[in-house]
Formats: sequence, C-alpha cells, structure tokens
Amino acid sequence: MTYGWTGKILRVDLTSETLSTIDTARYVPDFVGGVGIAARIAWEELVPGIGAFDEGNILFLMTGPLTGTLASGAGRVEVLGIAPQQNPAVFSRSSMGGHWGAELKYAGFDGIVIHGEAARPVYLWVSDGKAEIRDACSTGANVWGKGTYGTTAILRGIHGPQTRVVACGQAGEVRSRIAVIQTETGNAAGQGGFGGVMGAKRLKAVAVRGTQGVRVADPQGLMDLCMHSSREGQSPHSGNYRKWIEQRQGKDGPSLRLKKCGFCATPCSYVNAENAGLPNGPTIPSVALQCWGYERLSREADAVMRAMTSDYGLNGWEISYGIIPWLQLCKQHGLVDSIEGFTIPMPEKPILYRRDAIPPSPEFLEMLIGKIALREGEFGDALADGACYAAERLFDGQGAPLLDRIYPRRAGQTSHWTGHWGTGGNIYFPHWLVPILQWCVDTRDPASDSTHQWAEHVLQYVAGNAGPRPGPISDEQARHVSATVYGHPDICDPTLTYETPEVKTIPALWHSHRAMLVNSLILCDREHSRIFSMLTEDHVADTKIMAKLFRTCTGFELSQDDLDRAGERIWNQLRAVDVRNFGRNRTVDLSSLNAFVFPGKDDGVALDQERFVGLLDNYYERSGWDPATGWPTRGRLEALGLDDVGAELTVPEEGIVTG
Repeated sequence: MTYGWTGKILRVDLTSETLSTIDTARYVPDFVGGVGIAARIAWEELVPGIGAFDEGNILFLMTGPLTGTLASGAGRVEVLGIAPQQNPAVFSRSSMGGHWGAELKYAGFDGIVIHGEAARPVYLWVSDGKAEIRDACSTGANVWGKGTYGTTAILRGIHGPQTRVVACGQAGEVRSRIAVIQTETGNAAGQGGFGGVMGAKRLKAVAVRGTQGVRVADPQGLMDLCMHSSREGQSPHSGNYRKWIEQRQGKDGPSLRLKKCGFCATPCSYVNAENAGLPNGPTIPSVALQCWGYERLSREADAVMRAMTSDYGLNGWEISYGIIPWLQLCKQHGLVDSIEGFTIPMPEKPILYRRDAIPPSPEFLEMLIGKIALREGEFGDALADGACYAAERLFDGQGAPLLDRIYPRRAGQTSHWTGHWGTGGNIYFPHWLVPILQWCVDTRDPASDSTHQWAEHVLQYVAGNAGPRPGPISDEQARHVSATVYGHPDICDPTLTYETPEVKTIPALWHSHRAMLVNSLILCDREHSRIFSMLTEDHVADTKIMAKLFRTCTGFELSQDDLDRAGERIWNQLRAVDVRNFGRNRTVDLSSLNAFVFPGKDDGVALDQERFVGLLDNYYERSGWDPATGWPTRGRLEALGLDDVGAELTVPEEGIVTG
C-alpha cells in the first residue's frame, strides 16, 4: 500500500488529446516529490533547444507526499517548465499556496505533467481519479477571454462550488512573459511567466474536485508531530497578526481576514482583502495582500489595483518593483515622457534604489496594467514580456543599461533580499554575500525558497545581525546554534567577510539543499527550514522535523541526513538540466554580479568582485562542481546516485556539452 503519495501522476498530451498516468514509485523516495520528480522527468524528457512557448515545453503542476495532510505549511504547489520570464528562458520553478494542491491529491494524483499544444482553447477537469480535456469556448464553459476570477466562477458553476481552480488570465492567453497561474484564493505562481506557458498551450484552466483523502503510514505519529510543531510564525518579530487586522477593520477600504493555506498552523504574515471592486467591473471576492503591492496608495486603491492585476493574471511584483521604476529611470535619462497620454511620474532626485521611485496614480496604473495584459500598443506589447525583454525593443536598447540596478544578470526577475535594489527586507554586509551566492547559481530569484530561510529564519534572530534591529539571540547562543546546525560556530559572525569563505558558502549550500526538500515534500518556506527557536532552552529549532514528517507520512525510514542527501540530489539534477539544455556555466554565474557592484541600499557597502570569486570557488568545491565550468562533476553525481547524469554530463574540452 502507498502512503503519502497517491501513486499516480497524470500525464496530459494536449496535441493528441490523450491522457495517461506515470507511476510515482519510479521516482520515490529518491526524488521525494514536487520539484524533485519534475526535475528528474525534465532530465529524461525535455529536449535541448526547446523554447518556453514551443509545443515541446513541458508544464509541471506538482504536489508532494505531505500535501493534503495536517502537516503545517503543506498547502503549496510547485510549477515548473521552461520559464518565459527568465532571460534567456530556462527550466525553472515557481510555487503557489492555497487549496488546489490538496484537492489534486484528494482527486488521486501526485501531479500533472502537461505536454503539447491544444488545437483549440481547452480546460482540464480532474475528479476522483479521472480527467477530461474540455472545450474552453463552449456555450456552457466559455472561459477563454475571461479573467481568472470569472473563469473560476464559471467552472464552479459547472462542476460545483467546492471545485478548486487554477487559471491564466487574458495576459496568459496573449503569451505575456510575466503572466501568472492564479488560484481562486488569490494565490499565484507569480514568477516565471507560467501563465504564458498555459496560454501558449491553449490551456485556460485546471479545475479539480477530489474526495479520496490521503493515506498516511502513522496517523497518530503524524498527528502528534503536527500538534506539537512550532507556532512561532515567520520570525521573533512576527507579532500578533490577528490584532493587526482587527486594528484596521472598519477603516477605509475592503475588510481584511487572515490568510490560510490548507491545514497550516503557523500565523501567516499575509492577509486577504475581501470584496475589492475592479474599476468599472465586478467585485472580486478575495484578493491576496501578499509581499508585493502598489505602495503608498490608499489601502482601497492598492486592493483594487491588486485585484485588477490578479484578474488579468499578471505578475504584480514585476510591474510594481521592476517595470514602473525602470520607466521612471528611462524618463530621468530622457528616453520617454509619457505612455498613451499619461505622463510617467518621476522623482526629482536620481533613482538609485527602489525606495527612490514614486508611486503612480491609480489612473496611470489602470492604463498600464490594461495595456500590458492585452498587449495593446507599442508599450503594452513590449512590457507584456517584462522589463528585461522590453529594454531590448524600446528606445533602441538605450534603456537596457538602466536595468542593472534592478535585475541581476538582466535575467528577468528583480533583485530580492540582497541588500541592494530594495525588494525584500533589510539585510546588511557581510550577510548579503549568502543570497548573492545563491543568485549566482540558481535559475531564478532564490528568495522564494532558499534566501527566505537565511534572511528571516536566521538573521532576524541573532543579536549580531549587522543591522539596527538586533534579534533576541545572543552571539554566544548563536555560535552554539550555528555549530549544532551548520557544523561551524561562526556562520552568523558579522565580522567575517571574504577571508573566511566557508561561513558564507556553508549556509548558501545548506539552505539551497533544504529548499529542494521544501519544494518537494512540499512545505512552505515561511515555516521551513527553521534554525533558531524561542521555545527551546538552547534555542535550536527541530531541524529534523522534515524527516519525522516524511517518515510518519510515507513509512520510509529515512534519517534527516538521508533526506538532506535527497535535497542535494535534486539540486544537482536541476543544475544538470540547466547545463545540458541551456549552457549554464561559470561565466553565466558570475554575470549575476552586475546588479551588486553598486553600494548596498542599507549599508553603503559595494561588492568586491575580485574577492567574491574566492567565495564562488569555495562554493563549487563544497558542491563537488568543476571550478572551471561550474558543472557538477561525474564523481559527485555518481555519489548522489545520478550515474546516468554523470555519464552524459562530462566536463568538455572547450565548454561544449558532450553526451
């Protein structure tokens, strides 16, 4: 009997309109679930040379063995494929919370692997072990051309009010590179442009209803773990979110409520706004007030603009923190003044960091969002691909150098939790060397899974965090926790910089490997991996909780060391796909540094690129990657049980992949 996993992954071929299943047991426990299984299938099936909008791209919607159980933080879904937002497009990942993932498990599937391209707009209906490809333009289900909320309402009218839906909006239909996959609860796979992949495949939505539940190996053991797991929230500064909401109820703008994914027990820092009306349109039942927003607008205007962005299925983070500041920079440099008669707002002082940009009016935002979502006009068409692609088309390319403060490697996603551009919280030198290492080697903004763990679950706890807001853990206590968890007492020492590379490379690797477990089990990075605890005498969190949850759920007797090895295996499998299919190498890794040569926004410290190279060398050495190429060595791949990958991915003479 299978526990945790359902045992089946749904395979959908939209070109031939055929459905089949993949045996989950082929990939577990070695690849765990979620990102791990998707990475392995991508290695086996994704052909080099395929583009994001090509028929040969594969779109993965994946759950993990903990999805649908009582495990706190297990309400997420991983989305993978060749990501059009990335510049250039590469195989990457995104994720979303809510309830859709659990519903898919209850319907009997561990994930959906989508191939091909439909001849006409369709949606997928999944219910209790069965699936159908249905017409998205039929009289009863005419959802093509609708927003994400309207699509959900129509499909719930057909399949029942408890149906869970993920969909692309109009932005996805026109293949916007910054289109998201949106849930009915306002959660979204926001980064990567996977809504555009759905649009290219003419797949409007996936509607799911399940009633089968998830079998677990040790129900009482899992219950005990879930009942006694941490209730600390995001950080020691999390505060009382319920009180925060209560203080704001009754004021201008829509009402607020606590946000919750699945059975999560941790207080979430995100909330939902209720009943925000679209401009001259319907009222949206629930809009997520997540970590992005149209700042310095009124609460009501912010919620309305968020609702509009979500309904069109656009990446609001990219618009608010990337496109708008970039347009203002372009205006400061005399490249543009207005769009469609709307003057681009511009601060009087030069824009050095995101905080220097000024908020546009709701009227400007409504115009800009609408033009981008429908690819209207020269600007709408270009900006629908995100700033990094638009800069190659607009102003004869003169705006491209202005991207460097905002986008590491000009790779499509804004600098985040790096202490530089300004998205993410405050992080100070030398601690921002860790996320910069993670930026160098990842295929996307790593903050969503790897860097959050370091920046929030570590630095916000320690007194010596190099910033003005010390945490409650003394330096002596931090040394004890660091020695216990990382095997090195000086990891959190704010006085150690380039001369001790291991204190940066150890946490960079540790959290990247743990992130793969978070993305494969699947758990929420807002909760895992937690290092410090205010509830234990020595302040060490239970860093083995993942293995305990995995064991009680699936019945596999894996230690945390075994599971950590699986995280490293998945990390190397993803790197191998990136190397073989997209030519990833050391040169690409180092090109990330273009966004970090400027002084940090909080501490004024500039990256020493020459000394940073020593950190990257140390990272490669500890990873078992070839220092000349940045490729995983055959020996390390074989040690991780990836013998076939090692045989194909040999280090070449002149940087040419051999197979």
